[in-house]
Amino acid sequence: MATNSEELKINHPGLDKPRREPAEQPTVEGTELRKKHRFKRVLLALTGLVMIAGLLIAAILPRIDRQKKITAAAQAMQDLVPAVNVITAEQAPASSELELPGNIEAIQLATVSAQTSGYLKRWYVDIGDRVKAGQLLAEIDTPEVDQELEQARSTLVQAHAGLGQAEATLRQAITNMDFARVSYERWKTLAEQHVVSDQDRDQTWAAYNASKASVDAMQANISVAKATIAANEANVRRFVNLQGFKKVLAPFVGIITARNVEVGSLINAGGGTSASMTTGTTASGAITPGSGTTQTGTGAAAGSGGLFQIARIDTLRIFISVPQTFVNSIKAGQTTDITVKEFPDQKFTGNVIRTSNALDPASRTLLTEVQTSNPGYQLLPGMYATVTFGVALAEPPVRIPATALVVRADGPQVVTVTEDQKAHYQKVVIGRDYGGTLDIISGLEPGSTLILNIPDGLQDGESVRVQPAQTNQPTNNQPQAPAASTGPKPKAEGS
Repeated sequence: MATNSEELKINHPGLDKPRREPAEQPTVEGTELRKKHRFKRVLLALTGLVMIAGLLIAAILPRIDRQKKITAAAQAMQDLVPAVNVITAEQAPASSELELPGNIEAIQLATVSAQTSGYLKRWYVDIGDRVKAGQLLAEIDTPEVDQELEQARSTLVQAHAGLGQAEATLRQAITNMDFARVSYERWKTLAEQHVVSDQDRDQTWAAYNASKASVDAMQANISVAKATIAANEANVRRFVNLQGFKKVLAPFVGIITARNVEVGSLINAGGGTSASMTTGTTASGAITPGSGTTQTGTGAAAGSGGLFQIARIDTLRIFISVPQTFVNSIKAGQTTDITVKEFPDQKFTGNVIRTSNALDPASRTLLTEVQTSNPGYQLLPGMYATVTFGVALAEPPVRIPATALVVRADGPQVVTVTEDQKAHYQKVVIGRDYGGTLDIISGLEPGSTLILNIPDGLQDGESVRVQPAQTNQPTNNQPQAPAASTGPKPKAEGS
C-alpha cells in the first residue's frame, strides 16, 4: 500500500500540494471606496500639475518678454547701421589695349586748279576714275592767252627793231665822236702855232666831249633795248607756258574724288569755275591733317575749289588724339590694329609714323599719325575706324567700377571700409575712363575694400554692414568701351 501511494505521487505530483481555498468575493462598499481613493489621487496629481505649470509660466513669460525686447533692441540697432555692397579694389594689368577712334584719310589729297584762264574745252575723267601721274584730265580753250601771246611776240619783234636802231645810232655817234676828236687835235695844233684863237680850240674840245657823251648815251640805249628784248622774250615764254597749261594733268597716281567743271565753264587762273557744277565737292580751303575733311562726294564748285580733287589711297592715314596718360607708350614704328565696322571679321595692320611731339593745350592729347597699306582699295577715305594700341604701363593703376566713385565739391572720391567697419572717404585721381570702369592712378591702393552705390547721406566714419557685391558687377580686368559704354556713371553727391 505504501508503494502504491508513492507511485501515485509520482504520477500525480500536484496531489501532495494543499488545495487553495476559493478567494473571498469583494463587496460593493469596497469597490466604491477604492474608486473614491483613485479619484482623489488623480485630482491631487492634476492640481499639482496645474500649480507647477502656473509656476513655470510665471517664471518663463517675463524672460521671454525680456528676450523679445533685447532682440528687438538689437535688431533696431542693427537696422540703424546701413548695409553696403563692397568689392576689393584690384590692380589693372601691366599691359592692356588702348582703343581710340579716328577718320581714315588719303595719304595725299590735292586740288587740281587751272594755271591759265579760259573756257573748258573738254574733260576726260570723272569721279571714281583711277589716273596715272601726268595723265590728261581736261583741256582749256584760252583765246585771250593766245592773243596776248601774239601781242607779246610782236612786242619782241619791235624790241629787236629798236635794238637795231639803237646800234645804228651808236655807230653814227661814234663816227661823230671820231670826227670831233680829229677836229680838236687840228685846232689844238693851230692854236699852238697861234693860227687860231684859243676860243676856237676850246669850242672843238667841247664838241668832242659832247660827241663822246652821245656815244655813252647810245651805248646805254642799246643796253636798255637788250633788256627790253629779254623782258619781252620772258613775256613770250610766260604766255607759251600758259598755253601749255591748256592741258590739265594729274600730279600723281590716284583717284578722282571730285569734278567741279563742265564743258563751257569759265575757268579762272589759280581757281575753279565760275558756275555750279553737277559733280564734285564743295570747295574748301586748306585741309588740316587729322581734321577728317577728306572730300569724296558731290557738291558745287567755287572760285577756290579747283577743277578736280584727286586722292592717293593706296596708302591711308589715320590721325589719332592720344590722351596724355598714354603719351609715353606711343612710339614711332609701333604696330597697331585697325578695325572698321563695315569689315567686322577683318583686322588691318597699321604703323605709327609720327607724332606732333606736342600736346594740344585744350584737349591734352597728342596728335598721332598711323598709316596702313591699302593695295586693294578696300578701305576708303572718310571711313570711321578704331585703332588699337598695345600699351605697357610701368605703374599699373587700380581699376574700379564707376559705381564706386562719388563726385563731391572737393573732387572725385571713393569710400573705403576700415578694419573696424567704418566708412572712409578717400580722394582719388582718375586716369582713364572706360565708362563702366575707371582707372585710379593716385589715392587708392590695391586690396582696399570699396563701397558700391554709395548710399545718400553716408558720413565719413559711420559704421556700415558689409556684404559682397553681386557677381554681375564689372570685373576690374574687363574695361568697358569708352564711347559705346552704357554703364553707370560716377555719382555726384547731392543728386
